[in-house]
Parts: sequence; structure tokens; C-alpha cells
Amino acid sequence: MAEPPIEASAPVRICDIGGWTDTWFGGPGRVLNIAVAPGVAVSIRTTEGPDPVVLDVESFADRYPVVPGRSRTARHPLLEAAIDAFPPPGNRMVEVRVRSSVPAGCGTGTSAAVAVALVGGLAAMRADDMSPRDVAYAAHRLEVEVLGAESGIQDQLSAALGGINYLEVDPYPEATVYAMGVWEELSSRLTLVYLGRAHDSSGVHRRVIEVVGSREPTSFSPLREAAVAARLAVASRDLLAFGRAMVANTEAQKSLHPELVGVDAATVIEAAAALGALGWKVNGAGGDGGSVTILSPTVPAKEALEQGVATADACYRVLPVRISPVGLEVRGPRC
Repeated sequence: MAEPPIEASAPVRICDIGGWTDTWFGGPGRVLNIAVAPGVAVSIRTTEGPDPVVLDVESFADRYPVVPGRSRTARHPLLEAAIDAFPPPGNRMVEVRVRSSVPAGCGTGTSAAVAVALVGGLAAMRADDMSPRDVAYAAHRLEVEVLGAESGIQDQLSAALGGINYLEVDPYPEATVYAMGVWEELSSRLTLVYLGRAHDSSGVHRRVIEVVGSREPTSFSPLREAAVAARLAVASRDLLAFGRAMVANTEAQKSLHPELVGVDAATVIEAAAALGALGWKVNGAGGDGGSVTILSPTVPAKEALEQGVATADACYRVLPVRISPVGLEVRGPRC
């Protein structure tokens, strides 16, 4: 009988209020974010070969062999870096299948969530003793230290821990995490709108670094203030206050760099506001493409709002999400 596969899953992140302050240049960090499902899934199963690792990336219809540690031109750099850092034990030959419920470049920390799920699954196969937080930091190091990308730490921690979290990042990338559980009323009113085009998070980071490098550190203060306001709103279960924090953060993003709220995001926001939305947040780094989170005033109003936003442009797509109470989960045999 074939050995059952290792199955690892992780939620993605939306509504990162205070995002940008969790970076090396934007601190001290204050971020409130929300982990949502469906997210990403990784399956690792033992095969008969002939290749040490076969990587199957479903979203890109891409399947190819990878030899851990061998020099190559990477097709999926972050995934291959994880396999190099956590190769299967011994001479085991495996197939790694990666699936995502949200599009790549959606602005929801998808790449970080995939890295967390893949590192978690490979670590389990190797019987490495790693907590979810350990996995989050290992995934972050792959992006920043191995690949040289620009990345804060909040996405990896959200994927690893799940739920609503408030983070204090100081000094970067060390974070104190305050878990705030799941707020069902908020979950039932959130809408995620994909703008039809992927964005390059690391590239957006570099453009912002160029602009804010000569500014005072107070450039990021409104983002931190929005995160604190969001934390208080969650603690008091105040939907109106949470919506105001979302809007304040989006305005702060625009002030940081005008390109962070792109044309498509502005179109969705205008439509949502006209339909009575309580709040809106450009997810992640922002820029062209990506996604926007919208907070509806009531559950019945949510359907009408989603229909109205979707008709603003044929490329826009509403993605169903719910707050995930759990983060990284790994099931299956360990070595």
C-alpha cells in the first residue's frame, strides 16, 4: 500500500491595516491583519522516481523536476528555495503539489502562505521540530535572505497562526503577536475583490523605498495609528470603527505613494462607497492589480454590494472568503 501523503494548508491574509510598518524601513511596526480561508494547500507524496523532487504548481499548470541544492534557473524561486533549504530526507523521491484558492499576485500574501505550507510540510517529512512561528520565520528568511526580495513579516505570521492578529514589530523582523480570535459578525460582512491583474509586491516595495528614503520616519505614523484603531475596534466589536480604520489606512497608503491605490482599486472603492460600504482596504503593498477588501454594512447588503462592484468591470472577480480560526495545519506521516 502506498504511503499516504503529507498534506499542509495555510490561510491567506487580507485587510492588513498598518502594512508597510512591518518592513525594515517602516518600523516600528504596528499591524492588524486577518487570516482567511480558503487559502493554499501543499501535498507531498513519496514516488518511485526517477527525479528526486517533482514540483507541480497547479495555478501555473507547471510541472517539472527539481534536484535540491543544484544550481538552476528557477521557474518558481520561492518554492525551489524551500526545497533546497528543506530537502526530503535520505534518498526519498517525492512529488510536491501546490494549490491556491486565490490568484497569484492577489495582494493577499499568497506567496508567503505557500512558503509557510511548503516549509511546514517538508519539515514534517524530515521530522524537524518547528513551531508554526518557527515556520513563519523560516519562510520569511527564504524571501529576504535567500532570494533578496523585499518582505515584511506579517504575511508569514498570519499564514502560520490564523485568526485576527495584532502585531508589534520592533526591532524588525521580531514580532510580538496578540491573537484576537475570530469575529464572526465581521467575517460575514467581508468581501474580497480581485482586480483581475497580479501585482509585484517586491517591486512595489522598491519603488516606495526610493520615494520615502528621504522622508521623515513619521511618514508611516498614519498607518500605525490605523492599526491601533483597528485593534481597538476588534476588541470592542465595533464594525463602524473598524470600517473607519480600513478607510484611514487606505488614505495613508495613498499619501505614502500615489501609485499604491491604483486605478482599478479606486474604481472598486468608488463603487463600494456609493453602495454604502462601511470600509475598504487595498490589500498588501498595493499598486496596479491585486485586490481590495470591502466591509458591508449588513449581511443582506453584502450581496447587492458584491454584484454592484463586480459589474464595474468585467475583469473584477469576487472571491468568497471567511476568517480562518486556524493557521498552518500539517497532516500525514512523519519520518
